[in-house]
Amino acid sequence: MYLSELNVGEKKNFLELAKFSMGVNGEHKAEEQDIYYSFQQECGLVDYQLLKQDKIESVIKVLARSSAKAKRIILLELFGILLADGEICSEEADFIQQLTSSLEIDEFEAKRIQRWVIAMNDMVSEGFSLINKE
Repeated sequence: MYLSELNVGEKKNFLELAKFSMGVNGEHKAEEQDIYYSFQQECGLVDYQLLKQDKIESVIKVLARSSAKAKRIILLELFGILLADGEICSEEADFIQQLTSSLEIDEFEAKRIQRWVIAMNDMVSEGFSLINKE
């Protein structure tokens, strides 16, 4: 939704982080895969080949030098992929907490972003139920 605001380097590092975050719980769910594909589309990087999955800490360090706006975009979009299945498991919650700390986003702001993503997901679901009503 907001990925177009990132520069090319941030977009590539975001895709690395998004793909990594999908597997934090040991699986890549279909819903997450669909969202990841939409991230590639939005970034204009459909053919981007992941290169840094085993160096995710360095990806996070690079993203930590981004602007506050870019960091909030990254966190918001990551919540989107992690909440694709309707929940954040304990492994994902731990990962997000560590990431939030590394990006120097305070906990209150991270919770606020998470609540916004949950509310948007609910509104999208409600919209589909309204238009698909028999």
